[in-house]
Amino acid sequence: MTPDDAFEDINGDKYYININEVSSPNTGLAFEIFKNNTNNANYTITIKDASRKFEDSHYYDTLNDSLLLGAVSSNGLYLINEANKIDADTNYSSPCTLSELSIYPNATYTAFAASGTELYIAYTNDGTSYLQRAKIEGENDSFTITTIGNPQSTQDMGVDDGQITDIVIHYDGYVYVLVSQTGSKNFTDMYMVNNLISGSEETTVYSRGAIVRLEPTSSGFKLSAKTGWTEDSRTIASSNKDKNTFTDSDSDNYTFYDVNAYIPEYSERNSHFYGPRRFVAIKPKELAIADCGANIVMPDYESKKNGKLFKHNRIVKVDLYKFALESSSVIDLNSINFSNLSLSGSIESVTNFNNLEDNEEK
Repeated sequence: MTPDDAFEDINGDKYYININEVSSPNTGLAFEIFKNNTNNANYTITIKDASRKFEDSHYYDTLNDSLLLGAVSSNGLYLINEANKIDADTNYSSPCTLSELSIYPNATYTAFAASGTELYIAYTNDGTSYLQRAKIEGENDSFTITTIGNPQSTQDMGVDDGQITDIVIHYDGYVYVLVSQTGSKNFTDMYMVNNLISGSEETTVYSRGAIVRLEPTSSGFKLSAKTGWTEDSRTIASSNKDKNTFTDSDSDNYTFYDVNAYIPEYSERNSHFYGPRRFVAIKPKELAIADCGANIVMPDYESKKNGKLFKHNRIVKVDLYKFALESSSVIDLNSINFSNLSLSGSIESVTNFNNLEDNEEK
């Protein structure tokens, strides 16, 4: 089974969720719920008219032992409560009642978190990522959601153009938010693109992220702290010196320019993120996070060295007392990709030179 989502509840039961589109008789989404590795779904929750799910489509509220499912339609937001306590196929056809919470038709709803009556919703609209705090009241099919304060963008939180990928409402009363920015200036979620060898000298690439700690207030929430974020760019240089002295004719076909990179220095790899994706474990004193990104080294013609893309798929722990990455706890997972790293163009094989050495990440 390759589930779309999975979680473990406070009783140690494991749930797996497959999400399928429903085409007839009504359009919508069907959430198939599997419990403890059963071969067949225990039950299916169908949300009629839902056009898309949240990118992180579920949240488990430990306070109420409740699995919540989130989906969006043109008519509003669907929030299904206690989905782990349903024992038969169930259909939902009416979105939640909203108060001052706009549903944008072209927005991407990335994540949500709920605990008791607290609700946080993250969405990206026109390229900007926002977080909205709200209050939830009522039961399934009769939810009322009332906003608390105005939505805040990631720029408001001091993490520029990052996108919110996950949220957790922690036991300590804080809200922790993962923010990731990966790609190049004009591309979405592609780490490198072929304009690295184009005539543009303005290439900017990103592979960075942060965990942001938020404190609820009477008017919404405020920033308490952030960590792991690469604030400033650095230049990843490409040596084109005397490249035409080489005999390989293909060497004349490539001109690599220096790259402006918002990527942690190699020496910062254990104190900064490359692109945090999900919370994978939540403990009273620490959070474990799936971090996925890349670093690059540009080719060096003078030394006859190739450029290289270095993938980073790892588990990173954050000490909540120090609010810092635990450098000794970083676990690299070379055989697992949390997110596909794509490379369009030619960076690892600059020309057809034989026996070229690869540049080292250091």
